Amino acid sequence: MKRRNFIKKAGAGAAVAAAAATVSAPNVIAAKKTKIRWRLQTYAGPALGAHVIKPSIDAFNKVANGEMEIQLYYADQLVPTGELFRAMQRGTIDAVQSDDDSIAAPVDISVFGGYFPFATRYSLDVPVL
Repeated sequence: MKRRNFIKKAGAGAAVAAAAATVSAPNVIAAKKTKIRWRLQTYAGPALGAHVIKPSIDAFNKVANGEMEIQLYYADQLVPTGELFRAMQRGTIDAVQSDDDSIAAPVDISVFGGYFPFATRYSLDVPVL
């Protein structure tokens, strides 16, 4: 009888250990991921950028929970503002925040319709700037 109880307990313990390993496996896999980093340059300088892009970047980085980070660069920090579109095409930067006047795109991008992409409620202040 003692032998049967031992086998039952050992079997139950192995099942619990296997279940625990299965449940914790996604955490181990997630821990091995590297953080995604994007370099975003805006056409705006620090004074304007603090209102039209920085709040959105800060909010994004917070909800990304360390899995992704957008690094914000202001006008001309990485590339000249007139080269933003081409720099993104080449992969020099990962994202751009601009308007159709200052991006110097070789194609008409006004069809995309956003004057300040990535902007939040601060975009309502744009007409008075």
